[in-house]
Amino acid sequence: MELHQLKYIATVARCGSIAKAADELYVSKQAVSKAVRSLEQELGFDVFDRDGKMSPTEEGKEILKHADNVLRELDEINLYLDERKTGTCTRTTISVSFKSFPLDYLFFNDSLEPIRLLHEFRNRTAGCTIATYKLSDTAALNALEDGSIDIGFVHGQYERPGIKFIPVSTVETRVITLKENPLCKRAPLKIADLKGVPIRSPFDFDCFTHLFISRCCACGFEPLFHEVPLNDDAIDVFCREGGVHLQPFDPSMETAYPESEFMPFHPEDRIDLPLCLAYSERNEKPSVARLAAFIRNGVRR
Repeated sequence: MELHQLKYIATVARCGSIAKAADELYVSKQAVSKAVRSLEQELGFDVFDRDGKMSPTEEGKEILKHADNVLRELDEINLYLDERKTGTCTRTTISVSFKSFPLDYLFFNDSLEPIRLLHEFRNRTAGCTIATYKLSDTAALNALEDGSIDIGFVHGQYERPGIKFIPVSTVETRVITLKENPLCKRAPLKIADLKGVPIRSPFDFDCFTHLFISRCCACGFEPLFHEVPLNDDAIDVFCREGGVHLQPFDPSMETAYPESEFMPFHPEDRIDLPLCLAYSERNEKPSVARLAAFIRNGVRR
């Protein structure tokens, strides 16, 4: 068993295919496939099911847990060696952008694994400061391209050359309104249930918005988006008049807004997109690559 084999199976598990893993690792598909097969032969069982998507077997899940632990420790060793070579702990600041409201509930919540890992990395890395910003997806991606920020958390895997996207969790979007709205009785909702319903979408979620609009058009209508000021009173008035708003859901929001109903979409109409850590491949800060690897390996534990 060799370290590169562990790295390869961890990457295949995260990417879901040998081809995508090979692209990320900058090696050939044959090299990845050979490493996986060789390790499986040594272990005596399959790490992945070959079912169209490289899904880990039950035995594979156990091996992947150990592989992730080894890779995280390797990151720590590399960090220690870099600091030892310089003789000092170089102070560095990593700029990280998050979504603005309403994702405060998702991003500034230490119970969430990516955020916990972000804080853990900062606490374990001498001389490291994390500077946080609130940016929309588009603004974050533009800032990554021009070097204004180091890392951004965005909703979905965009097509941006030179930008790496690492899925860290899945975000569910729900339809939210006041409990007095008759639409609440129809939950879980179908996309077609929103025909003619005023919709407020208070976030720049390009991937979700484009998919949602295309789903509505497939049902024979265009969604009725409205501009509503970002304050609770204006939103309440909008909802009392029959409007709804779409936003990512976190259970803590039910406690914060007990008068509201958080209606899930019907399983056939759900648009759940990954929350992704994104960074530029041109970023030359070693700490950025370490942080990305630290979170990537940590969320798979």
